[in-house]
Order: sequence, then C-alpha cells, then structure tokens
Amino acid sequence: MSELVRIQILLEKQQRDELNAIAKKEKKAFSELVRSYLDAQLLQLKYSKMRQAAELLQQDYAEGRDLTQMTSLDSEDFIHE
Repeated sequence: MSELVRIQILLEKQQRDELNAIAKKEKKAFSELVRSYLDAQLLQLKYSKMRQAAELLQQDYAEGRDLTQMTSLDSEDFIHE
C-alpha cells in the first residue's frame, strides 16, 4: 500500500455534495473516491503527454531516412540459441 499524506482542499458545496452522493452510491469512502478520480485524471494526463510525444516522433520517423533504415529488421529475431 502506498503512503498516504493528509492534505486540505477547499471544494464548492455542490462539488462536495455530488462527490458524497457518488461515494455513497459506490459504497466508497469519500477520500477513496477522490483518490481514484485523481488517479484517473493523472493517468489521462500521462497518456496525453505520451500521445503528443509519439506524434512528434511519428513526424520525425516519416521524414527521417536515418530512422527508417532499420525498419526491415523490426520483426527479426536477433537472439540465436
């Protein structure tokens, strides 16, 4: 289990009420629900950054002959037993 750190945040009353209702419906603690929502948002941000990096690399790959010279070896098995 990861180490939990206590923090204090301010929410609008409507946000708190909606999150409380969701937590109750899902039978989760409020803090567990908030952590799961934060995890999902952080993961989405990470994937977005990875997608942006891949798009930049794709452009370099398409335009860069040096990057495509080894493409024919992509599926080769280099380990011989």
